[in-house]
Amino acid sequence: MINEQEKRRIGQVLLQRGFISPEQLERALRHQRQGSERLGKLLIAEGLVSEQDLALGLTRQARLRHDDRKLKSARMLAGSTEKLRMDLEKQSLDLLKEWQQRVPRIPDREAGGERKKRDAALRQAMDFPRALAVAREAIETAKRKGDPGRLRRLLSVLKQVEKDLEAFRQAIAGASFHPVHEWVARWQFLQECGKDIQRACV
Repeated sequence: MINEQEKRRIGQVLLQRGFISPEQLERALRHQRQGSERLGKLLIAEGLVSEQDLALGLTRQARLRHDDRKLKSARMLAGSTEKLRMDLEKQSLDLLKEWQQRVPRIPDREAGGERKKRDAALRQAMDFPRALAVAREAIETAKRKGDPGRLRRLLSVLKQVEKDLEAFRQAIAGASFHPVHEWVARWQFLQECGKDIQRACV
């Protein structure tokens, strides 16, 4: 069985494209080992391929190598992007869980159901970890398709969201619970972060 690296060699490319037979390739490789000529030059000299056939084979070889580099780059980017995504998901879920436990202990000062408004704000803030779950699929798809450009965009957005989330955590920790509409408005920030992530996934 021919490994992936061997498939990228010009002799294998010409063989796969039907320009030469296995026997012709083997004979040319023997001649190449005896001398120091390039395989393509030997094949042309023996009249087995034309310069145009060789050029097509070399173009195909270059395309295969380019695709290999893109896939490798996409795999590496997917790994770091997924790690950051998982960290953000954990941080956001921990933050929301903490506040879901704290909200029932916050006294209502205003008539009109402050607790319900706070609970609703936290439920809406769950759009953020949901967007991160959607991002997991986008990362996997981009990795599978070998799309480093999309992964770079996602990674850039996630890095910005990481900074924004840290600033949000600090701001919400010191924020007053009253008036409730200001507290609720702060939590809408997480929804906006979720929308940024969803836009990057498209």
